[in-house]
Amino acid sequence: MVYDTFLNKVKSGMEQALGQEYELTLRKIPKNNGLILDGLCISKGRDSVAPTIYLNDCYRQYLEGTSLTEITSHLLELYRSNEIPPLIHPNVLSDYKAMESRIACRLVNTASNEAMLREMPHIPWLDLSIVFYLFLQEDDTGVMTAAIHHSHLKTWGIRPEELFHTALNNVSRLFPPSITDMARILEDAAGNFAASDPSFTAPFYVLTNTSGVNGAVCMLYPNVLKHFSEGIEQDVVILPSSIHEVLLLADEEGISYDELSQMVAQINTSEVLPQDRLSNQVYRYSRKSDSIEVVSSTLLPLN
Repeated sequence: MVYDTFLNKVKSGMEQALGQEYELTLRKIPKNNGLILDGLCISKGRDSVAPTIYLNDCYRQYLEGTSLTEITSHLLELYRSNEIPPLIHPNVLSDYKAMESRIACRLVNTASNEAMLREMPHIPWLDLSIVFYLFLQEDDTGVMTAAIHHSHLKTWGIRPEELFHTALNNVSRLFPPSITDMARILEDAAGNFAASDPSFTAPFYVLTNTSGVNGAVCMLYPNVLKHFSEGIEQDVVILPSSIHEVLLLADEEGISYDELSQMVAQINTSEVLPQDRLSNQVYRYSRKSDSIEVVSSTLLPLN
């Protein structure tokens, strides 16, 4: 069965199972770095909010032998076990004060997300952009979020700059920063590898948040890099390993920023999922100016 036929079969199966009270629509959903996913949007009655279930992985499961009936049954269970939280009903969404404590932000690559950024309020930052979303719910199945678009700001009557200050305060509270020595991570992953080789040291530290999701934005948290640089008594080189984390390295004499940039680009291509890539650039935090700048001289495209 070809892909488009599969999508329509799933939609028909879901429509039959849910009944006439529901309206189902197949839509192309833009995601990070130009990725387009196929989503099945499900609305009930007069609800203007339609949760989306992504079907791309379902087709892979079908090609691997999972029956269409099994896939439809799983999607029904997924939909019914994740009810729409009261927070995303229109009368609540339109109330800025009700939503203010749930506004969050993350970092994306500007050049790779031009189409998406036209639809969303954002703050340019170096070669990246700060975009905003609503943190709605977290449970055993994951985190439920909703992207903030220009229409939200128009309804709320606020500017992107106000949104940024609110979001940064919130993510610092909701998702605290975490800095871990890479040697410890390798030790945990390799079964006390470092302990078996006392001479082993890793100069890198991993900066993310406690959830491990969209943790690169921790670069912007107040005082995080300042305190880290004070601890090592040096400026800090920052390697953007993904949208979820960055690597920190003491800015020592002899470091080649361009060689590091080439390394980041290679790792992005070979190891990082396209939708998780952040940048090929290398940044440096300066203790003197308490600021971050791009220090790699060659602008390597992300994709």
